[in-house]
Amino acid sequence: MKRILLAGAALAVMTTAPMAADYAAPADVDVWSGYFVGIQGGYAFKDVETLVDGADDDFESDDFVIGAYYGRNWQSGDWVFGLDSSISYIGLDEDEIAGNVNLELEANLLGLSRLKVGYAVDNTLFFVAGGVASTYFSAEDTATDDDDDDFALGFTVGAGVEHKFSDSWSARIEYAYFNIESDDMTVNADDIELEVEGHIVRGGIAYHF
Repeated sequence: MKRILLAGAALAVMTTAPMAADYAAPADVDVWSGYFVGIQGGYAFKDVETLVDGADDDFESDDFVIGAYYGRNWQSGDWVFGLDSSISYIGLDEDEIAGNVNLELEANLLGLSRLKVGYAVDNTLFFVAGGVASTYFSAEDTATDDDDDDFALGFTVGAGVEHKFSDSWSARIEYAYFNIESDDMTVNADDIELEVEGHIVRGGIAYHF
């Protein structure tokens, strides 16, 4: 939790400058409806549990994340509903899985596809979001070159705050939790099961159409 709070404080500083160039949203105007696309960055804290033919190996993988997000908002009064998706590089790369010095596990990309519900206070939006998390796992024995991969799905929930500092631009900070499991990989006749649980704190800037 301490790591998450520190990363959140850093992201708040990153987004303070663009928010300072504020503009006054007109009263009773639809501020948030429409499409948007943006870039984002932050930090991910990941706990990985693996099982290779009965041999357990748990480890942590903390990395910077960077990516893009996009979606669509609909505003009704002060309430905002939306579709919010993102793709991020998370840099999961671990050797010596379950004591096997040749076994390497990778999962470099994380996708989050979420439904979003928010409450708007003028040009500031407080929101919660939840939906599907996905990644592409690969496992390889570097000695034999035998490998396998799996497109795995899980779930995600989170919350954040977004602020429009002009008609077309906004900045946001958010927290997202995700959990993804896979039991569908085999390398050298060894069955590989794994679970990745992660916490992401990130900030972004988006353009609204």
